[in-house]
This record gives sequence, structure tokens and C-alpha cells, in this order.
Amino acid sequence: MSESILVIDDEFNFSTSLRSILEGNGYLVDVAATGSKAFALLQDRSYQAVLLDLVLPDLDGIEIAEHIARVRPDTAVIVLTGHASVASAIQALRCKASDYLCKPCPPELILQTVARALATVQMRINLERSERKFKLLADAAWDGMIICRENEVREINRQCLDLFGCTEEHLLGRNMEELFPGWRQNAPDPGSDAAGASVCFETEAVHGGRKTFPVEVKIKKLDDADPCAWVAAVRDLTASRQEELQRIQMQEKLVNAQRMESIGIMAGSVAHDLNNILSSIVTFPELLLLDMSTTEKYRKDIALIQQAGKQAAAVVADLLTVARGSTCSKEQCNLNTLLKDYSSSIDIQQLRRLHPGISFQLQLEANLPNIEASAIHITKSIINLVTNAAEAIGSEGKITIRTANRHLENPFDGYETIPPGRYAILSVQDTGPGIAGEALPHLFKPFFSKKEMGRSGTGLGLTVIWNTMRDHQGFIDIVSNGGGTRFDLYFPSSITLKSSEGETVFPIESLCGRGERILVVDDEESQRQITSSILNRLGYTACAVDNGEKAIEYIRHEPVDLLLLDMVMDPGISGYETYRRILQIQPDQRAVVASGYFNPEDQDRIRALGVSQYLTKPFSVTSLARAVQEEIRR
Repeated sequence: MSESILVIDDEFNFSTSLRSILEGNGYLVDVAATGSKAFALLQDRSYQAVLLDLVLPDLDGIEIAEHIARVRPDTAVIVLTGHASVASAIQALRCKASDYLCKPCPPELILQTVARALATVQMRINLERSERKFKLLADAAWDGMIICRENEVREINRQCLDLFGCTEEHLLGRNMEELFPGWRQNAPDPGSDAAGASVCFETEAVHGGRKTFPVEVKIKKLDDADPCAWVAAVRDLTASRQEELQRIQMQEKLVNAQRMESIGIMAGSVAHDLNNILSSIVTFPELLLLDMSTTEKYRKDIALIQQAGKQAAAVVADLLTVARGSTCSKEQCNLNTLLKDYSSSIDIQQLRRLHPGISFQLQLEANLPNIEASAIHITKSIINLVTNAAEAIGSEGKITIRTANRHLENPFDGYETIPPGRYAILSVQDTGPGIAGEALPHLFKPFFSKKEMGRSGTGLGLTVIWNTMRDHQGFIDIVSNGGGTRFDLYFPSSITLKSSEGETVFPIESLCGRGERILVVDDEESQRQITSSILNRLGYTACAVDNGEKAIEYIRHEPVDLLLLDMVMDPGISGYETYRRILQIQPDQRAVVASGYFNPEDQDRIRALGVSQYLTKPFSVTSLARAVQEEIRR
């Protein structure tokens, strides 16, 4: 049966488009333009999900969210608002909203969010059913009945034959300790005077004389003149133990899904604004360093400020990767090439300085096949694994980074089951103390870390690796003991062999302009100042406006060589809509798009208009210079 969805939004065009998108994907959709209409529909009908605008003509959307959480807790609520704020995100979180999306929002992201919310609701329903089923199993009748005297089996019912896997002749006359190894420790003394009292305990029983299985035993004296005669009711707990294990696993999945929803709501609501703020901390120091000599007194201090800004931006990026997934465009690349680039990077040089007692060895298999991958996400995984290995070793030891080509003909049971196939393997092995066995099942959970938060990472490094491997259809194996730990990342390989070398790095002087006019369109004043300063420093002529409407009017009267557009601007029209309208005035107008929070879906929409250059804030001077020059020169 198709899921029913209620759209609550007073913008007719938006709600009509949203209804068309959802119905096109098989959902049954109702629309309410006011809060009163929404309450009427919620009273008469049942919905699996509600897409809710926070600003309605007659009610606050939060009131509706609170009502749904109270009256229909199995209905997923997804907030869709054009007035995002941290305060409203926190209110939505308290109302148990499944997600918090900012308008304008790509249709693909809406469909993905709805599917994820419905899956979480179904998981919660399944958990409740599992708990009810578990209770019914616990209240069921006993399977086997045994009458014993002085711990010797005298009578049994038919169920005992299946329970113990024996014939009646084999069971009669046997001592209860042969059937229940823990009988003596749990059962009362046969001659006890506790007439009428009953004892219930769990123990192990022996099936067929060999295999043991869990049972619950309830024993009680027979109401007759024989004080040594007892009746034992025996129930096989194998099925209920499995049900309990499944219930616990489902509970963990639900808790993890809810944790991801919470992180997603907070990360999505602050990422754009926070990256705008970080742009000042990252980019202004870079501008200062360009104009300073290497012997300047404060050069080192300014570099430290810039590095702190980059680390903060990395935390935001990790949060978004964990909350939204690491889905990204992929291309043919080679693990050997990525590792060679890493071996000469600033990251490993810094590790060598921090850990002079650790040796780093690179062992690359020749003719390693290519993989379909995102180079930036794989490099991030390498950095996280090697950094963790160095911190696990401490003072002295060895880290070995190697690649291998492996063909699995049968499933391989490691940390997770790896199906048959051809794989390119990236391994990072250290000589540290190893990982405690009880910690292994929790390694990839967000913020699970034995390190001090704030001093050695974000607590999301391994979670990012897990999400990256899932996005690449890869697998992870871990081998850990007292002699160290080895992480193996299995990537499905293609038949194409070794890839080409990485891109050439150009000096900043070769990326300067020749006075070309560039219009900067951004709603943040600090961003306009930063970007204009960089462009002027690079030899371009920069001018700026604070919204899309002003940009359109500017282009009508003064053509420019290039637009530098912010993707999300509030209030006013988005960067996408701004560029679409400008193309109607200047069909050949070129543009570079920047944003503090990019989705692959956003890139697809703007790419369809002809844009090929994208910048994620905070961006460096070099990345801006390269993007601008490539767009102007193409």
C-alpha cells in the first residue's frame, strides 16, 4: 500500500510542485494551506509523513508539530522552511521532527529525506511489534513436563522427546543433573519442607547428549504425601533469546537513526552560516600571508589562526558527511596515486614532526586496478586512519600503509561479511597496543572515541570512513591484538589499470587576472568584502551586490565578464534563480557558484544552466583564483 503524506504549506506554487513530485514517486498526497485545514485532515485521516512549513497564515507550524508528536507519534514530521534558524531547528528537534530542510530544496533531497523518515518510522513500528511478540513468547505455556523423585526422572510428556532429542526409554530413570548440568546449583533440596513453594531459574539443558541449549525451569512440589516428588516445567529459550537479540539490535539501529536525525537537523541548520563565518578566519589570514615576507614577526601566529579556521571547517564537513551521507561524484582513480600524493602532503609531514619516533612505510602493489571513487573522500579516510594509528602508538613504533589486489571466490567473514568479487585493498597497520574487544562493535558510532575530544579529532573520523565505504559499495575488515591493529578497506575494482598522475599545481602569480570585471553576489557583507579583496588582489575589478534582484538590475545596465554567485541567499531569490533570470538577459553570461553548504543535487541543477565551477566555503585564495581563471579562459 502506498504511503500517505500531508503537505502543509501556504505557498500554492511550491505545494503544487511538491505534490506532483511526491505523487510521481507513488505517494498519496493531501495538501493543506492553513493550520486549521491541517488539523481537520489529521483528525479524519492517517498519514505516514507530514511535510510542514513553519510559517502559516493562521498558526505557527511548531504547534502542529507538537500536536502530531502528542497525538500521532508514528507520523514522521519533516520541516520545510524558508526561514531557517538555530532556534526553530531546536524547537523542531524537541517536537521529534525527523528532519529539517531549508527552502529552496532539490526534489532529490526531499525524496531521499522522506524515504529515510518513513524507514525510521517503520523501524520503530517493527520494534514495538517485536516487543509485543517477545511478551507473548514469555507468557506462553511450558513445552516439557518432567516428574522426578529424588532427582530421578519418573514421568515425562511427549514434548520432552523433541526438547531433549531422546526416546522415552533413554530419558526415564536418568538423573536430572545429566539433563541439566546446572541443576544442583539451582534446584532446592529434594527433601525440603517448602511445600507449595515454587522455584524458577534459567540454565542449560543437554540435547541428544551433546549440544546444550538455554531453558527456563519452573519446579514445584507435587501436592501428595511424597515430599521428594517434584514436577518440573521446562521451556526452550532458544527462540526467545534470538527474539531478544533481534529486539536489542533493532533498538540500537533505531537509536542510531535518531542520533543521525538529530545531528542532521543541527548540522543542516548551521552549516551555511558557520562556513560563511569561517571564511573570514581562513581567507583573510591567507591574504595577509601573501603580502608578508617569510621573516615577518607575526607570520607564524597568523598561520596558526588560518589553521584553526581550517580545522573548524573540517568539523562542519565531517558533521555534514555523517548526517547527510558522503554521496558524491566519482571518477576513475588509483589508490597508489592517492597514497603517493598523501606521502608528500602536509598532513603526513605534520605527523612526522609530532611523532618523530614513528616510522612510516609505504608498500604499493604494482599494476593495482583502478576504482570508481571520490578522491577527496578516500584521501580523508587515509588521513583519519594514519592519524589514528600514530596516536594509538604514541612514542615509538611503525605504521605500514599498503595496497593489494585480491579476488575473493567465497564470502570472507571478517569485521563484516565481504561478498565474492575483485577488490583493491587499502591497509593501514600499526604496532600500537591494539583495540579492546569490547570497543570493536562500537568503533564506527558517532563520537565514540577513547581520545580526548577537542584535542585529537572530532570524534567522527571513523564514522566518516564507514559512510565513505558505504557510498563506495566497499567493506571494512579489522584485525587487532596486543601487537597492533590493521584496518583493511575493500574497494570494488575495475579492470582499468594504473591511473594518470594528479593535476599540476600552479603558482598564484600564474592565476592573476587582467582587469576583468567580476560581480560578487552574496547576502553576507563579510563574504562580499573577503571575495572582493581577493579578486582585486588577483588583478580583477570586483564589484558587489547583496541579493539576486540587485544583481539582475546591475547586469541590465553594466555587463560583467563573470558572476560569482552565492547559492543560498536570504531574503530574496537563490543563486540558481538569479543566474537563470540573468541568462534570459545575457545568454552568454559566465558564472562561478559558491556556497557554505553544497549538495550534489544543487550542483546538478546549476550545472544544467552551464556552470562548471563550484566553490565550497571557506575557500582558499588559490582555489578561487583557479576557478575564476578556468571559467573566464574557457
